Amino acid sequence: MNYRTKPAENVYSLEELFIKYLGLDIPIVPQTSSYSNKHTFSQLFFTRNPNQSDDIDVILSYSVFKESSIDELKKVASSPKLPLYYLIHPNESYPTGQKLGSFFSNLATKNYNGSMQPAPVRELLSSIDYDKLCDHLDTMIEKRCDIDDSFITKLQTYLSNVISTDSHLPHYCTMFKCTSPSEYLATILLYSLFDDVNFPAYASGVALTRKDFTDKRVKENDLNNPHFQKLMNDASRVNKLQAFATYTLIVLYSAQMLATIFSSVWISNYDETSFKGTLFSIVMLCASIILTALRFIPFSLHKKYSDLSLVLEHSVLDEKNNTYSITYNHFQNCSESFNAIQRNRRLIITLFCIAGVLFVVISFVFNSFPLLVALVSASFGGVMLIDSMLYDHIAYRKYDSYFSDQTSGHSPSSGYGVARMCSWDYDSKLDSFRHTGYNRLTNYSEDCIRHIYDQVSDCSRYSWATLTAFIITLSSLGVIAEILQLVKPDFGYFRMPTASMLYSVSMILILLNGILNILILLRARTHYQKMADFSFYAGNPDSDNLAVSQLFRHHLYAGNISDLAIARGIYNYNFCKFEEGVCTSDIQPPDDRYHPMYIVNQKIHLITDVALCIFVAYFSVAVWHTNKLSNIIALLFLTGIYVIWAFLLYPLLKYRKIKKKIRKLLNEQKQA
Repeated sequence: MNYRTKPAENVYSLEELFIKYLGLDIPIVPQTSSYSNKHTFSQLFFTRNPNQSDDIDVILSYSVFKESSIDELKKVASSPKLPLYYLIHPNESYPTGQKLGSFFSNLATKNYNGSMQPAPVRELLSSIDYDKLCDHLDTMIEKRCDIDDSFITKLQTYLSNVISTDSHLPHYCTMFKCTSPSEYLATILLYSLFDDVNFPAYASGVALTRKDFTDKRVKENDLNNPHFQKLMNDASRVNKLQAFATYTLIVLYSAQMLATIFSSVWISNYDETSFKGTLFSIVMLCASIILTALRFIPFSLHKKYSDLSLVLEHSVLDEKNNTYSITYNHFQNCSESFNAIQRNRRLIITLFCIAGVLFVVISFVFNSFPLLVALVSASFGGVMLIDSMLYDHIAYRKYDSYFSDQTSGHSPSSGYGVARMCSWDYDSKLDSFRHTGYNRLTNYSEDCIRHIYDQVSDCSRYSWATLTAFIITLSSLGVIAEILQLVKPDFGYFRMPTASMLYSVSMILILLNGILNILILLRARTHYQKMADFSFYAGNPDSDNLAVSQLFRHHLYAGNISDLAIARGIYNYNFCKFEEGVCTSDIQPPDDRYHPMYIVNQKIHLITDVALCIFVAYFSVAVWHTNKLSNIIALLFLTGIYVIWAFLLYPLLKYRKIKKKIRKLLNEQKQA
């Protein structure tokens, strides 16, 4: 991104941020009618006005440059032919006939057309001390917050918006281990000033420096403790084992996939219906099941390593036994409504499993496996809908009943409960809700963040378990189908018109299984480490609140926390507060409050899941069962209906319904 250019139409530039929002007093150059670049960078790179002293040592001591670079900078500071001179003396005019002004103008607009920056500018930027710059920006931000309490919220929104516009920024923010707004702002500023050729090298140096700084936080007496040393050795050993197990499985999956691909040439030499072709498919599918089951080895090592990392990072010394340990509690959702819903959910799942047995019988009566797939898929979509309806009915109706006046004759309902919960966000004058875009701010309380962490951890845990079950089920069905094809070629239960098609489907299953498992294995270490961090902070309310909020900002900006997890976490937090007698409108800070946009976001995800179930059911009956490929065209029509309903009609109707209920509540309050 450029310093002066907006990264997006609705996001202001860095220059606007520093001048209009952080309050830098920068003069305008009459010739260009723009803010002076050298004055701007002078205030960014010096923590006090350089004109306040004539001693170059004093001036550079208030700069953001590295201590190791000070001596070199002193040599060039007095030369009016180099850019540093004009940072120290920004009121000085550029000498006639020299293009020194272009150094700063090109720096401001990143106008190098793919070529590297001039050496003086490159050396100047490389001399910047990242941590000093962060401290300087942090001071500027604190001064602004003293004037405007809401500035930190505006700044956090700005940082999130900027990071989302560039695919490289999240990587550098993660590399620098950014947690505070000043660190994110320093990263964005440096990214905009460096050229693309030299910034990666500078970033690597900063990352190493910050890693060393982090490592030094470990106390010397910890390193000398025998138990601490044992934990470190165990962590190192498990780290090597997890890498070996992971890459061994990846090699085996790759070999299996290559064998599957090359088999197409081998199989072409004989009929696909032969014993060899069927036997090869069975062996490959069984290998997929075995390899998938073997994933528990690297997964258990990843989990053990993440637990050891937590102990090393958060451990407390037991001086009596001279050992280190942590309190690792599982998150306890205090909401009675949530626990009641969980009991109902277990009942619904039990009924679904009983119905599944009935579906198997029906599929054999009609001799159609596609019919079984359709029935299971459709009923699963119905289960999700029923679960959501019960969720809303129990929780929102209870909310409305608690806060409504029992003597007014008001009949509690889930619709009025939603309206009562969201009324704080409603502007009666404009007849609209104040939150029109998704709330990406980070001004959540630590208690609310813990609920969000629980949702992230919960989703990660069950999504991988579901994916594993899906992979094993597909491979198992493939094995059964191939065996039946071998034993009884005329058995039409799986509705495969030819043995060749069954073989092709089996090969696709093997390749799909291999690709999914390799992707999972490559992400496993990061996945378990994040899940351990989220679970630890979610389940330990006595943990450091500052660390909780900093870790949250880091993962939010890095894209590791989804909007859906935030919505679900805030929902659970609001109902916990409600059962303590606190209304949503009384929760502080306001970012902790549930509002209509969260409801719509969650329901759109539900609609998408149900739509996928409907698509699978339709494909199974209309295409697979009937063996009519032309029927797949209707899927385009169903997809159009889904898009229009989920993203156009449903949000419009939902917002309108909530507004209508809120207006009725307001009228009831006026009449009372």
